[in-house]
Amino acid sequence: MDQAVTDALRGMVSELIIASPSDNLIDLASRRRPDLVLVLHGTQVPVHQIKGIRSIGVKTAIWLVDEPYVTDVTTVIAPQYEWLFTHELAAIPIYRQLGCQVHYLPLAVNPAVYKPKYVPAHYQSDICFIGNAFHNRVRLIDRIAPALAQRDTRIIGLFWKRLKRYKSLSKGIRISWISSEEAASYYNGAKIVINIHRSHDDKVHNKNSRNLPGLSINPRTYEIAAAGAFQLTDVRQDLSDFYVPGTELETYSSPNELADKIAYYLQDEQKRNQIALRGFIKTLEQHTYEKRLSQLLQIVFPS
Repeated sequence: MDQAVTDALRGMVSELIIASPSDNLIDLASRRRPDLVLVLHGTQVPVHQIKGIRSIGVKTAIWLVDEPYVTDVTTVIAPQYEWLFTHELAAIPIYRQLGCQVHYLPLAVNPAVYKPKYVPAHYQSDICFIGNAFHNRVRLIDRIAPALAQRDTRIIGLFWKRLKRYKSLSKGIRISWISSEEAASYYNGAKIVINIHRSHDDKVHNKNSRNLPGLSINPRTYEIAAAGAFQLTDVRQDLSDFYVPGTELETYSSPNELADKIAYYLQDEQKRNQIALRGFIKTLEQHTYEKRLSQLLQIVFPS
């Protein structure tokens, strides 16, 4: 995501300065005097650095991209910025209560990475899921494991030995982190890509003591579509604001429905391809980081 935002901004601003959380950001801002310091996510950026940057009159903004899973942290750091952008609808009322100038800015995709392309056989599959084994995902995959085991199924991410049915799926499981480029290759090679959002109430992995629900779609939704892949996703509240279910992607609301739709769409290649193509076109037209960052800059620098 860092690279996607960087690539998008390069063509939109007169000068782009890249810094890391370990840099002396106050000194850098003092020397270079940027029009805006934009922080992505921000949990690793010391608050005193942001206060120091604001004290010398430089504008600051943060884009929170991992809500609501880390709101115990982000609700502490976000009020230090002049502008706050979040992709999560459920978080907006909390930030307003904290006095933040908060704006809804959905996530997006970098089409230079996620795009249709030919991939060799080792990336090809019937069914693919990429992501870490959060407990809600484990429960779902365990429920549909008998159906997945009958197909060429690939599951890539960390912690997948948590599966009760790990043995039956192990030949297609790759326990590792992979790059965005490699994820795109797996998407291109799959007949069906499953999208399973994280659970908002995962006590092991989340820092969300307010128990804010997850209402907004994850970046995988856009990435799978931009790769030209057919997607089966669980439903978030704002999904229909971005895609038309059944037309530009397909949805499921239970393990049984997911298994049934996998079987149905594996047998109908034409329909899979039609839905994937419409989702691909919509994504390139409306859901790139260039589009999102243009919105952000228009808010910070209104004409």
